[in-house]
Amino acid sequence: MNYPDRYWHVSQGLVRLDPARGGDARADSTFTVVPGLADRACSSLRTADGRYLRHRDFVLRAEPDDGSPLFGRDATFCARPAPAVPGAVALESVNYPGRFLRHQDFRLRLDPAQDSGLYRADSAFRLVPPLAG
Repeated sequence: MNYPDRYWHVSQGLVRLDPARGGDARADSTFTVVPGLADRACSSLRTADGRYLRHRDFVLRAEPDDGSPLFGRDATFCARPAPAVPGAVALESVNYPGRFLRHQDFRLRLDPAQDSGLYRADSAFRLVPPLAG
């Protein structure tokens, strides 16, 4: 939550933390939360064009579902209360427990939990209304 004026944004297939953009680019910052592909108690995030956000090589990207169990696990995250950030969530990987999505240099990636203020801020996110309708 250290950059509340920025949003997740798909750019060239990768997910970044960018300032909000206008026009058609808003769709690239709008995601639908759906039941998790690998664990329905958790969540997956789908883009407007039907791709899913998944980590590969620990980097978050938007890719079409290939139907494999690995893809499902890579695209499923469990929301946990974000430590020290009321109302925010941290998103834990289903297939790498103890690793959470965080931004680093404004790129979203999957990193092991760390006991630092910077990590807690980098891995805390708030769900907001869609930028595109």
